[in-house]
Amino acid sequence: MTAPIQFIVLKYKGKWSIKSRDLQRSFSMQREAMDAAIQLANEAGKEGKPAVVLFQKSKTEFQKIWTYGESPYPPVRSDLPATSGDA
Repeated sequence: MTAPIQFIVLKYKGKWSIKSRDLQRSFSMQREAMDAAIQLANEAGKEGKPAVVLFQKSKTEFQKIWTYGESPYPPVRSDLPATSGDA
């Protein structure tokens, strides 16, 4: 089994970012970053590449928030972690 592609949502230099392999995208709001990460992971999954979205809670702690093939798409808002809404 192939290791899933990880799309990590984290706060970096005052912005919400998605990091995955060579990809990095920034957003002003946490919800935008999570939605974009889930969309990217879903697209990767459709191309046959397993994908997972992780939320970085601290330097060493990550929370899995969405997995292709296991989680509904689009996700139910109540299934996702609460957002801080700040920039």
